[in-house]
Amino acid sequence: MSTLSTELKALRDIQRETLKSPQDLDAVLDLILRWASQLTEFHGGWLLLAEGDSLVVRAATDRRDLGRVLDVEDSVIGIAVQEGKSLNLGDIDQDERCTRLYKVPAEGRMVSELVIPILDENKVIGVFNVESRKPDAFTGDDEERLAALADQAAIIIRNARLAKETEALRQIESKILSGDFDMESILDEILATSLELIGSSIGQLLLRDGDDLVVMATTGQEEVGHFRVRVDDSVSGLAVIEKRAINVPDVRLGKFAQLYKPVLGGGMRSELAVPLLEEDRVFGVLNVESDKVGAFNRHDEELLTALAGQAAITIRNARLYKEVEALREIGTEILDRVFAVDEVLNLILKRGLDLIGAQFGQVLLTDGDHLVIEATTGQEPRGTRVEIADCVSGLAVLEKRPINAPDIRRGNFARLYKKYLGEEMRSELVVPMIEKNEVIGIINIESREVNAFDRHDEELLMALAGQAAIAIRNAQRYQEVEQARHREKLAAIGELYGDLVHRMSNPMGAIRAWTQFIVSERGDLLREDGELGEALEEIKANAEKVMDMIAQLRRDSQEIQVEPVDLKSLLRIALEGIEIPPSVRLIEKVDDPLPPVQANRRMVSLFANLLSNALEAMPTGGTLEVGAEVMNGSQEVQLWVRDTGRGIPDYLQGEVFKPYFSTKKDKGLSHGLGLWWAKLYLEGLGGSIDFQSQSGKGSRFVVKLPVSGS
Repeated sequence: MSTLSTELKALRDIQRETLKSPQDLDAVLDLILRWASQLTEFHGGWLLLAEGDSLVVRAATDRRDLGRVLDVEDSVIGIAVQEGKSLNLGDIDQDERCTRLYKVPAEGRMVSELVIPILDENKVIGVFNVESRKPDAFTGDDEERLAALADQAAIIIRNARLAKETEALRQIESKILSGDFDMESILDEILATSLELIGSSIGQLLLRDGDDLVVMATTGQEEVGHFRVRVDDSVSGLAVIEKRAINVPDVRLGKFAQLYKPVLGGGMRSELAVPLLEEDRVFGVLNVESDKVGAFNRHDEELLTALAGQAAITIRNARLYKEVEALREIGTEILDRVFAVDEVLNLILKRGLDLIGAQFGQVLLTDGDHLVIEATTGQEPRGTRVEIADCVSGLAVLEKRPINAPDIRRGNFARLYKKYLGEEMRSELVVPMIEKNEVIGIINIESREVNAFDRHDEELLMALAGQAAIAIRNAQRYQEVEQARHREKLAAIGELYGDLVHRMSNPMGAIRAWTQFIVSERGDLLREDGELGEALEEIKANAEKVMDMIAQLRRDSQEIQVEPVDLKSLLRIALEGIEIPPSVRLIEKVDDPLPPVQANRRMVSLFANLLSNALEAMPTGGTLEVGAEVMNGSQEVQLWVRDTGRGIPDYLQGEVFKPYFSTKKDKGLSHGLGLWWAKLYLEGLGGSIDFQSQSGKGSRFVVKLPVSGS
């Protein structure tokens, strides 16, 4: 058979074997080596594949050499790799360098050696090495024939590797579908598969987290899950922005010198960053590096891009699985537990950011023609109001659909955008929270990057928004029920007091009338018996005191009717109604303005009682401080009255809010119901009263009331 016929038959046979077993690379390489022995006479041969800075024997005429690893820097074969061209040695021992670097095969020491690099786009991916015991055994024709086989081997190696990595990804997919996986191991497998595909050993897999890329798998020392690089300030970030492979031949030259981050070692010279791209959405970046200039070629880009596309689908499916689980868990978390409204809102924002992988956001609730910021990652105060007709978030309310602004500095969005989360924000995603066809609020997520959000993000956030709307309504209804319960409690107490007042009024009225009758009809007897007169005066005084208590109970037992009121004006009325002695210095620390609270004018008597108590505690003078401020993100108003008086002893502090408690020295001037009733009254409004006191140093009473409509 002619040499040409043999070559053609070899190529057909190799192609047939490749089609039959595309993933069995070693079997195909063994076949190539066997056909080489029919085209060229030799006594020993290897077919080696490049793996980083090493060469691994994958096919050999003596199986004892299989798996042997040669260092590129320390072998004759490595010379051909470094120079990227064939090496034909007629007598190895005639070259001192080759004699030193020569690696003896299992068959024994040879005399001549022919090394043919297997090239893929000028990159050495493997080596044909044949040796002979005869000197000058290999001719130019031998080189040409083996070079033809090397070209065929390059195609086979590339395709086999791709098929192998595709199968590896398919197996990863199977794990995902079965639910038997963790994300960390999936990402480690994808990185290992990528490095093996292009014969590299240094790399990272980074996932996108808003405006950052986070290292999630690496061959380096950086902390997985914590080490970050900015999308707008890294080579990997450039792959995200341009949505294409970025091949940097030398990271120390040009614009890449500023973008390159020497995370994988200071000696790196070239970098290939490929986006994990699926349907125009970038999940992250596969980044491989080398200490050699120009280490990666166009075929590496194509191979890694193909793998990255499949990896993106794999990661998407893994994330979808996790997202479905997350949404289920979130639903359980916010729907099955009863939270205060502000807790629900903060939880919704946190979970929304986690789902999208973003860092900046807000939750706003509708209030008439405005949206009110209730939870935020920014510095703007909770309670900040924006007009629905004059903001991007308002569009989601008006149109009852998600609004995805790819660049808030362009078009209609530029006019509507409010820079609450920072001047550097570029894109915004807003989804409405709808309950029974009514928009009750919105979830707003923002990014420093243009085009940060896609359709998938919209769908995820809408799923969360549906659960959020129900959770918010549940929390609001729970709050309303609690407030109604407090009001019912007050009403029940009021009804009880009404009955008690009625039962007490008649006998006490009779006692007062009889004492007056005795004084008017038997005054002479009282004058003769001084002790009897004093006893009757004591009875009369106590009767008057009880009648005053009855009158107070009658007023307090009336049904509470509340409305939005201005605490500042009610406090002013209370201050004007009491006399502050010259020995007392008044300090006022009242915010202006204060939002309205749900209460009524009975607050005036409550304030007056606190002020009177404070003045009573400072008979020789001191400082009276009155203050009010907005607290808890504009959700409530806190008012306080502080004195520098005698304070309340520790042993009495547990009695303060009990009926008939008083620290006044003249008990006849106090019925001791003021603080007791204040506590019941404020709790009925959904508020509270508390105090701090230190004997000899003074007391501070604090009243808290929810802002009207919060």
